[in-house]
Amino acid sequence: MRRLPILMTALGAIASMAQQPPAEGARELFFAGAAPKDALPPVRPKAAPAPGSQAGLGALHLGLRYNLLLVNAPGDRGQAVDPERNFHKGDCVAVELEANRSGYLYVLSKQSSGDWVPLFPTPELSDQSNGIDPGRIVRMPRRACFEIDDPPGTETLFVVLSRDPRDIYELSESIKGPGDRPQPSSGSNQIASAGRINSAVGKIAEESGTRELPFRQVSKPAAHPAAVRGAAGPAARNEPEHAVYVVNGSSKPAATLVTKVEILHR
Repeated sequence: MRRLPILMTALGAIASMAQQPPAEGARELFFAGAAPKDALPPVRPKAAPAPGSQAGLGALHLGLRYNLLLVNAPGDRGQAVDPERNFHKGDCVAVELEANRSGYLYVLSKQSSGDWVPLFPTPELSDQSNGIDPGRIVRMPRRACFEIDDPPGTETLFVVLSRDPRDIYELSESIKGPGDRPQPSSGSNQIASAGRINSAVGKIAEESGTRELPFRQVSKPAAHPAAVRGAAGPAARNEPEHAVYVVNGSSKPAATLVTKVEILHR
């Protein structure tokens, strides 16, 4: 099991989003904005985009659905629980995320030092792809869970879903490390890597984190609205209990969605 420190800090750049009242249409917008899998430009280092290659990356009502899972035993799939649940020391927690459009997914956690640590993808798992398509559920961590430990507080996860490689290029490169070749472990390298990640997260939060996003928590699955029952993408019949929907409610297409997931420990 992997230990995840429980923190008292919050993500200041996007904290105002959590204070917005839940929007009744978030779940409906999530399904309305769903579309079939589509191909996105790869995130390649030092690759200059060709003219027109980034066109059409914006998506109307780009959204995420997530669940907190309480894992009772190693290998257990876990049970979806209320996202406002107060977890206790020794509980083991996992997170499942699903997008309504194809994109690149990043999840990071802030440590007590103030540094952001990537949870998905991670530099240690070279076979871990962070591409996500509609209908695909990403569990994080993939084959384990986070064990809650003292002191009590609130663990805040920074979540980025982007369809535009330009928006997340710096973050992608910083997670890969100083280069593609293995580097000797040293304090200076670790500090440099943390600094690059912190800078990339700060930039994304500043550019995208202050937009108002509708949130909707669904305690129990509801019937899929008839207007979008035939739409491609996430299936309502697989809608889990206690799901939380986060959607860009703007009437204009957006290429990047930023939000946070909180794990409470009292």
